[in-house]
Amino acid sequence: MFTALLADDEINILNLLEKLVDWDSLNIKVVEKCQNGTDAYHSIVSLKPDIVIIDIKMPGLSGLDVVKQTQENGTFPNFILISGHRQFEYARSAIQYGVENYLVKPLNKEELTDNLTQIIHRIEKERSSNDYKAMLEQQIESNIAVSRENFLRMLFFSPDLLEQQPLDEINRQYGFHFSHGKYRVVSIKPDTKEPFTLPQYQILLKQIYEFIIARLGDSPLIMYGIIESDEIFFLINYETEDKLACSLSSIFDILKNKFYSYCYVTMGISSMSDTLFHVSFQESHNAVISRITLGKDRMIDYNGLSRFRLKLNKSRYLDQFSTYIDTLNIASIEKALSQLSPEISDEALNPTSVFDLFMSLIYLLEEHLADLYKETEIEFVFPRKQYMSQIRNAVTKEDLIQCMKHIMIKEISSYEKYQYNKDSRYISLAKQYIYDHIDQNISLNDVAEMLFINPSYFSTLFKRETGETFSNYMTDMRIKRSKELLKNLEYSISEVGCKVGYQDAKYFSKVFQKSVGIKPSQFRKLYTN
Repeated sequence: MFTALLADDEINILNLLEKLVDWDSLNIKVVEKCQNGTDAYHSIVSLKPDIVIIDIKMPGLSGLDVVKQTQENGTFPNFILISGHRQFEYARSAIQYGVENYLVKPLNKEELTDNLTQIIHRIEKERSSNDYKAMLEQQIESNIAVSRENFLRMLFFSPDLLEQQPLDEINRQYGFHFSHGKYRVVSIKPDTKEPFTLPQYQILLKQIYEFIIARLGDSPLIMYGIIESDEIFFLINYETEDKLACSLSSIFDILKNKFYSYCYVTMGISSMSDTLFHVSFQESHNAVISRITLGKDRMIDYNGLSRFRLKLNKSRYLDQFSTYIDTLNIASIEKALSQLSPEISDEALNPTSVFDLFMSLIYLLEEHLADLYKETEIEFVFPRKQYMSQIRNAVTKEDLIQCMKHIMIKEISSYEKYQYNKDSRYISLAKQYIYDHIDQNISLNDVAEMLFINPSYFSTLFKRETGETFSNYMTDMRIKRSKELLKNLEYSISEVGCKVGYQDAKYFSKVFQKSVGIKPSQFRKLYTN
């Protein structure tokens, strides 16, 4: 919608202007009406309307003064000047300030509407031209950036699926500036000194990424990067190892100093490749992972990781934890993780195999819990991305163990809490059913059938939740209700027995005496006396 400001010192003219035109049909909203030039000027500067209809003769500032001062202020609305005079000098003065629309009183509806229509077409044309040009430039740049990122992701994660085009063609298609030389991948991993939420951490990654990009102007390296899985990856094209070492050391030192208050920085460097398509993202990632053994806040070259010869027997641990998760055995999980600590402390153990075990445990936990939740009434939502991020952000092996312990206990406890609440609900429903049907000969099977659960499971659950067997609870409830009824002389003892589920008066008396110590008749006599 376009906006318009009306200014005339005569209130009748202002009202006429507002009623003369069908503003809605022109998609124009009148945002202000002024009766002097000074107010009109200030309103134009603050509201910045698209169209200003103003009388030349105004108290304070004249219409032409308003046009002049507004333009000097850097605001350029489309003016329609109104005058009660036909002198050419007014029109000439208006033209001098670029005003193309000039009306003479008395105002004519068709003439005013035609002028407004001309202005709207002019604004739309200007907006369309400028917006389209800016949009086109932005879209081209955005498309190139997206294509470049997609290429890097394919190169890093699925190089076998990427067509190996000539270097010149890759540069032309994706906007790169690669030259024939050497290639490596560098991974930059910040480890925060204080806990960060996932969104906060993503902001930190972006800040580090943009900080590096802004300082590549003087670097002899050709670098293109992406942010992926809590790390920043740069594909580097360079000429000599000396230039690479010097540039990376400089970047690393700058990063450490710049972000020292927030985080430690670890830089993982892949091995060298003579061709673009043989460069290894995984090597730089593995170099960063090895900080759980070598320590954080340092540069780690993948070529130095050959000393880690041993690997964990992952399947043995997965089988062990599968049993503990299925049985919801938190104590055994805590014990197994504690026992794992000395086993992974071996300095010759490959850090990647340790990391891989903990990632596999996340998938294992999700898989087994999903099976357990299938038998429930609620939707299972597992924050895998969040948990994997926590594992990736662990900086020591002990951090890995504590993180995994926290995740497993939290998820299993949540399931147990749900199960407990569900079990408690079963017991509440069972007790209410017993209370409502105490006069009937109900059995454990009857209640279990009402709850749609297995009778054997219900029997075990009832004993666990109430501390007594179902039959004992039934007897206690019948006797408790019978005591209340016996206090009422309206019912005979046999009638009381029937109202609590005992059709045989002698059997009722026998059960009552065994529970209370005296016969029903004696209880009534004691109470009434």
